[in-house]
Amino acid sequence: VGAFLGGYIILYGQVQSWTPQLVTGPLGQTPPNKLTEILWGLINTLPTLLAFFVLTYAPPFEAHSLPGMAGWLIAVIVFFAVVFAINSSIHSYLVVKYAKADKVAVSVGFYYMSNAMGRLLGTIGSGLIYTYVGENVGAYGGSDGTAGMAACFLAGTLSSLAAAVITAFIEDDEGGLRCGPCVCVKDAAAEE
Repeated sequence: VGAFLGGYIILYGQVQSWTPQLVTGPLGQTPPNKLTEILWGLINTLPTLLAFFVLTYAPPFEAHSLPGMAGWLIAVIVFFAVVFAINSSIHSYLVVKYAKADKVAVSVGFYYMSNAMGRLLGTIGSGLIYTYVGENVGAYGGSDGTAGMAACFLAGTLSSLAAAVITAFIEDDEGGLRCGPCVCVKDAAAEE
């Protein structure tokens, strides 16, 4: 478990640091704007949604085949680590971009404080979901750990979707959105 967590942290950190060179740069999404974050926020829903469906419907989970279950979980978690690291790199940049010049330290501090609060509430919320979801609900909650974990992944999907929708209300349409050679959303400032 320790080696897996260490590998996750290394993979996450490397992908986050390489995002401008390997992802947003080649796609023409540098510097990122709110549209870039919305796109990657929506992409961020895919690993957790995949995990929900895998845990709910994949044959290894229905048959309780431990090697198959472990393989699927590792694959989905690695997929999540890569996509979430890209998303995290983009919103870390945007926090500094949107900060007022004389309040960058305060904005970054508030970002990390909010991030920590979100992790705490997410941990408590997922613990409650995991505990109380399952087919055989007893006096203290469900006893189907797979269903509980699937429900947590579904809640994560909905949370990422909500974050992407909220991001749409930020006033920053400058630069449009490119996906490589394709222009998905034209630059509003360039049209004027």
